[in-house]
Amino acid sequence: MSADWSRILTSPEYLGNLYGSLPPSAPSCDPFYVHIDERENSVTLGFDTRVLPENVPAEWREKGFNAFEFHLVFAGVTGLRVTGWDATAAGSIDMTVRAEVFEVTLGSRQSGITFHASTARMARTRAYLASGSA
Repeated sequence: MSADWSRILTSPEYLGNLYGSLPPSAPSCDPFYVHIDERENSVTLGFDTRVLPENVPAEWREKGFNAFEFHLVFAGVTGLRVTGWDATAAGSIDMTVRAEVFEVTLGSRQSGITFHASTARMARTRAYLASGSA
């Protein structure tokens, strides 16, 4: 995991207000959703984690929420490459920012999804009560 993943997620426009300086690590986030939109040149990635924020809202505590999901929308996507997708590929993410460009890899270049994007934004967050353990 790159340091950029943590740096990005700790920004207030992402998850910084909830997680402070300790966002969930990439290995603790399960990518469960990928949407490629060729009309908007965007890729939306959804992640699920059992690592709850340090600044848990009281409502979450009262309802016993133990899981959190968030969706990142990457726009201005170029160089999109899909070379397969399976549970192994879904278990790994790397995000780097170079010269104002997001470089994202889910899985590996041999089996996964890679792309560059000019912007990223937090599209959705949701806390919930998950059954079982993850």
